[in-house]
Amino acid sequence: MRALVVGGTGPTGPHLLDGLLERGYDVTILHRGVHEPEGLPDVHHLHADPHFRETLDEAIGNQSWDVVVGTYGRLKVVAQAFAGRCGHFIGVGGVPVYRGFLDPSDTRPHGMRLLAREDGPLADAYEPVAPFAGKIVAAEREVFRLGAAGAYAATMVRYSQIYGPRNIVPWEWSVLKRVADGRRRMILPDNGLWIVTRCAARNAAEVLLRAVDHRTAADGEAFNVADDDQQTTRQWAQSIAMLLGAELELVGIPAQLAPSAMGELLSPSAEPHVLVDATRAKSLLGYREVVSAADALAETVQWLLEHPVTAADYPTYNARFDYALEDRLLAAWEQACAWVREQAPDELVPMAHAMPHPTSPSLQADERGR
Repeated sequence: MRALVVGGTGPTGPHLLDGLLERGYDVTILHRGVHEPEGLPDVHHLHADPHFRETLDEAIGNQSWDVVVGTYGRLKVVAQAFAGRCGHFIGVGGVPVYRGFLDPSDTRPHGMRLLAREDGPLADAYEPVAPFAGKIVAAEREVFRLGAAGAYAATMVRYSQIYGPRNIVPWEWSVLKRVADGRRRMILPDNGLWIVTRCAARNAAEVLLRAVDHRTAADGEAFNVADDDQQTTRQWAQSIAMLLGAELELVGIPAQLAPSAMGELLSPSAEPHVLVDATRAKSLLGYREVVSAADALAETVQWLLEHPVTAADYPTYNARFDYALEDRLLAAWEQACAWVREQAPDELVPMAHAMPHPTSPSLQADERGR
């Protein structure tokens, strides 16, 4: 049996490659060769740019594979290049395929559906369509069109926010570095109450492997990926601090006033929440997570402690760690809150339980009319 992984050098790659090797596949990865991380399993390498049909065709030649997993490159181009050259094509897309992810303000009600299911509305459900989201949907539709035409069994796996060693964006570093630098306060947009579905790289790879194992069940289907346990951004930041044995005061500031903190902590356009339902992989593929979210986060934090983030390793990581700006923003926010309390003092409305709590038997309404 022959398997090809387009990409394979990112966070899910090593786990996917190991799983294919354990299943007895002769495994090849096709990638540009720019990244050759240590610790990859010993597999064949094809170096080509998977963003262009001509470079793919040259690298593929007359070869064919039992299964191709497209984790990198232009999905539409990759899907077309392997039409008729594999028995099963598994494309990796993402949650921007859903209506409301990239265009929350143009969606009614605002943003993505909570617990978005694979059969929910996609980005092209109605006008206007965000241009990038439209391309993502078109690529996924091309995979399924080719599958329906008999080019191969076709499956899509929609990634949420992946995390783990070697992740392309080291989200956890925003907390780690502040603790290492002795910071005691950290800004969280909107009090850190946003929820963005996360999935450990090992769990995402397991969904892909289950699709490989159950080709018939996976044919023509899309699958979300998500850890069983999810957290708000605040819980996530606190969990990292706890792993470091540190105490951080997490200060909530409206996202409109702290855009740099917003971009540092959350994926683009994650507004207001990105929460997906991932039960389909369990019901159709028998998927069960291979690592808990707590253990995966601890593994990620430990890896980042051993491999500190540098601009050379993560050229697209946009965290600025401008502590002088943060201190000015924190001071200004405290002043603004004090001014509002002075100008429009407010108090909590007295609360009472909605149901009666009698101190003695009675068939009459109590003093509150309950």
